[in-house]
Amino acid sequence: MHNVEETINYIKHTCSDLYFTSDSDEPVQIYQLSNPGLQALEASISKLSLPSAHDFAVFVAGEADNMEDFVAEKKPVAGFFERLCNQQVTEQQKQLAESLKRAFDVLTEEPGTDSACYRIGVLPNIEVYVVMLIDGQVVGIKTVSVET
Repeated sequence: MHNVEETINYIKHTCSDLYFTSDSDEPVQIYQLSNPGLQALEASISKLSLPSAHDFAVFVAGEADNMEDFVAEKKPVAGFFERLCNQQVTEQQKQLAESLKRAFDVLTEEPGTDSACYRIGVLPNIEVYVVMLIDGQVVGIKTVSVET
């Protein structure tokens, strides 16, 4: 069992000076589903895995009017963290990004945990959620990828 509050505080501290670089530099922020949010996703979340890209997208963005241009992807977190770690400017930012990556790795290696990188939205602004399911709660980080 993990202390979810400690995890949230650690993520807040670690991502406070991190930026995700795409066509713009966007801050990396804490993301946590509230209890009502968890209840809304309960049909999609088993206690052992995160929901599909479609279910997560409907939860965070609602039903899209034009599904043709709508992006809803679920990917492993490794690709996001590789990019995040490589694009930090200062040595301190690089260490923070590496520390955040290690925390995700450690916290999601036990049975009953899961992690995913969701890309949700309509180009050029794609919201990126890198989340983990620990102790039945969804916590992680959120940023924006501007893709023109």
